Amino acid sequence: MNKAAILGIAVLIIIIASATYRFFEQRKQRISDDNSPVVLYMVEVIDKKEISANERRSRENDVNGPELTYYYQVTFRLTTDSRKDLVLRIDKSAYQNIEPEMKGRLFMQGSRFIKFETDIPSDEPNEK
Repeated sequence: MNKAAILGIAVLIIIIASATYRFFEQRKQRISDDNSPVVLYMVEVIDKKEISANERRSRENDVNGPELTYYYQVTFRLTTDSRKDLVLRIDKSAYQNIEPEMKGRLFMQGSRFIKFETDIPSDEPNEK
């Protein structure tokens, strides 16, 4: 075998090992989150961002036009510790209900976002 083939095989082995390691780390994190209790934090919303992540290659954009995919990221600051910020990626429906400078309760299970409840009363009257 020549040196190029050996180098190619070595690179392939490194890529496979890295992908396998990443898969097992994600699996371990998911199991840890599933087994964690739901924790309540008193927080204030510091910032929210809509980050575009185009998943298609440039040639596909030329043929079909650019189609944007967005990630929704919110930064929460703990009211008990002003030095600690939590930056979380959340779904679109939760993102639309959150505004900067809101205060409320953040529910998390491990590192997983569950929900955010604010102290602001809703516009709809409660019916019993």
